[in-house]
Amino acid sequence: MNSSPNSERSRLARELHDGLAQDLSAIGYRIDSLIGDVTITQSVRENLRKLRFTLSGVTDQVRNEIYNLRSEAGQNLDKELENQLSGILLDTEITLEITGQCQIPRDKHYEVSRCLRELTINSRNHSGCTKILIDLNEASITYQDNGTFAQEDGANPKRNSYGLLGVSERLAKIDATLIKRDSTYEIFF
Repeated sequence: MNSSPNSERSRLARELHDGLAQDLSAIGYRIDSLIGDVTITQSVRENLRKLRFTLSGVTDQVRNEIYNLRSEAGQNLDKELENQLSGILLDTEITLEITGQCQIPRDKHYEVSRCLRELTINSRNHSGCTKILIDLNEASITYQDNGTFAQEDGANPKRNSYGLLGVSERLAKIDATLIKRDSTYEIFF
């Protein structure tokens, strides 16, 4: 564990724990009380249960982030990605397959995992895919889904561009680049 209570990673872990994690737990308890309300319909109760299940997944992701920030050794990148991305795909029909190994320095794991998280959220929300493939290599990571993204229209050319811009900015911080080819994204180190 990171023994320096004044390190930036420890500070971020404390902020996440004392802020976001606590708030998510409070929201979860409130949803639990609504689920138990005898005056709501079964349909509303089922929707609240789905919401609670999703919230539990997000809460688990935040807890994993806290652990990763406090951990010096951490897991291999493939295990980190499996834990984080499977939570994003809860309550979907999308399968996730991660192959290979990538031995990038530990200090780059966070930025890389955040980038792949953004790509996964885009796939889940916008491509209509049923499968996501991530191939880890020594010098690159390939991300692909089997969906189809809607074409940008002339009236809204910047639609969905902020997420990819953020991915490119994160990668630039760690001297990596993102290249998009059709429905495939490649991250080069």
